[in-house]
Amino acid sequence: MAHFQYQILVGKDQANVPGSMVWFLNGSQQLGPELPQILNQLGKQGWEVAGIGDLGFGGCAEIVLKRSVN
Repeated sequence: MAHFQYQILVGKDQANVPGSMVWFLNGSQQLGPELPQILNQLGKQGWEVAGIGDLGFGGCAEIVLKRSVN
């Protein structure tokens, strides 16, 4: 049976920078504003996007990541 790990990327607006978003891993570890670069780095570690949405209904963008665990 397959086992998976999950993490969540949370996008938060940067203060005083209209249209700019900073991404955080699990809501606390700041990764930066460059989403494609962040996804490519996490993809090298085996993470893939499993879903996108506003999971907490708080107006933040969230990306659910998963990877297979052996």
